[in-house]
Amino acid sequence: MAISLIRTTLLSFTSVAFLIGCASTPYSPAPFTPANMDASAYNPKVDAFVVVMDASSSMNYSDQGRKKFHSAKDVVSHMNQTIPELNYKSALVGFGSNSCLNWESNRVVSGPATHRTADFSNGLNMLECAGGVSPMEDGVYAGGSTVQGSGQIALILVSDFLNINTDAVVAKVDALEAEYGDRLCIHSITVGGAEAGELTAALADVNGCGSSVNAESLASSAAMAGFVSDVLLEPAPAAPVVNYEKSTISASALFDYDSSVLKEEGKVAMSDLKKSIKARDSNVVNIDIIGHTDNTGSEEYNMDLSIRRAESVREYMVSKGVDASKINVYGEGETNPVASNETREGRAENRRVDIQVGITQDAN
Repeated sequence: MAISLIRTTLLSFTSVAFLIGCASTPYSPAPFTPANMDASAYNPKVDAFVVVMDASSSMNYSDQGRKKFHSAKDVVSHMNQTIPELNYKSALVGFGSNSCLNWESNRVVSGPATHRTADFSNGLNMLECAGGVSPMEDGVYAGGSTVQGSGQIALILVSDFLNINTDAVVAKVDALEAEYGDRLCIHSITVGGAEAGELTAALADVNGCGSSVNAESLASSAAMAGFVSDVLLEPAPAAPVVNYEKSTISASALFDYDSSVLKEEGKVAMSDLKKSIKARDSNVVNIDIIGHTDNTGSEEYNMDLSIRRAESVREYMVSKGVDASKINVYGEGETNPVASNETREGRAENRRVDIQVGITQDAN
């Protein structure tokens, strides 16, 4: 739904303040150690995100001893360091009116491109100053337009929300919502200690999927990780559990002496196993067929015979409709006996084919 128009325009500074240009105090990043967000544990919640950052004159003022513009760069930098690279499309847009924005109302300094932490950081470094008026509406619309054609979109707005033409912002958001529908979610990060106001609350309410927080609440690595997780991530499904079922068939039941040709009795011996595999085909991950021999003959000959026998079993299974891509063939010759080769009975046990079938089960 479109957010309702909010008629109050916030104009608390004079026009002279709007024209303040780049400040002389250099930016020194706040210390931060990002949380370790294991990319394999998450899937992207959105297809693209764009950060729209306030670089207008009011951001030059200090809050609790730190320039708000520097605090905004901190929070964006910390966010960038925390976000796992999951092939999002991303962009970074600054708005204001100063030399760092080429004296335009907004400037795209990173993207749109596949998100890379280093590239995004380089774009942030290009925002070196704050000054001029606060055309948030232009920044918001330009930010949304950079990811045109993407799927789910998160627009993250970082500002002190002072000197904002609220009606103009609302109109631009309405235009984006008309274009993207329920694919758009807007998240506001308020810099400078101010509480969330009517505008940030209304932005968060777009499609009922946004949020509004204060930058101070994201100072710790754990808090920033929580924000990134809420806005951009969802837990990846647990990997399925694979259990292996092992069947051992005597080589004498499958082959004649010193042969790798599967005999008719051998096909009968494999009938139940073949039916079991076919019945659970969609849950079968892989099938390992491992041939073994006793120690009669040379090691090289026995290794070759064990492989040929395993391949014969594979060929039979494939001929009966078992997926060939799931079958792996190995030969271990005489290297893995299960009984003594000193007796006839032991040698008979060692001449065998092991078939291990990996079956998936849903993870708990």
